[in-house]
Amino acid sequence: MENATQKNKSLDLITLEFICKGYYPKTQEEATYTIELSVAGDYLEYFQELLEKNELNASHYNYTITIALRELSWFRNIVFKEVTAINAKKSYKYLVMLEWSTEDDSGLDYYLYHDYKAAKDKYKRLIKDENDADISWIGSEVFDENGEVNKGYHFKCSEKTNKEQNLCWEVSDLNDSNRFSIITLTKVEIL
Repeated sequence: MENATQKNKSLDLITLEFICKGYYPKTQEEATYTIELSVAGDYLEYFQELLEKNELNASHYNYTITIALRELSWFRNIVFKEVTAINAKKSYKYLVMLEWSTEDDSGLDYYLYHDYKAAKDKYKRLIKDENDADISWIGSEVFDENGEVNKGYHFKCSEKTNKEQNLCWEVSDLNDSNRFSIITLTKVEIL
């Protein structure tokens, strides 16, 4: 049991963003930059507690963090001066779901992704499968040869965009409320 708890602890992670000020050594030009540090394991609870108590901020950070930021700044060829802000970077996962129902069966399939592009690819593949007459009733009944919705069916879909957004594709049978297919892609913040 202890190994499973330790394993789950190592999967928990927060990323801290340190907004720093410094300058370029050759030109002396000032620079504002961000360094991200991932915190996991035993340090996770400690840093979360500091954040909750507002003790991890630009006026309260410790000597060890200062040394780490100074060293990491050198990799960017910047001389570190100070931290101006510390934030917990929000983390997201992407949930793709297919909820479906027919006269004789129903189901909910879901897929969780770290990457929006991978989630969107799965979302598109599920739509393609639903439009396949060999796989789903939708492919053989709902759309005509021009892609128009046949009478007796309802269809709605999110507008196409390149932005990272929630998406929805929905088909339902207006004559039978038990026949529908809903595919969604939802951006979920990890708390």
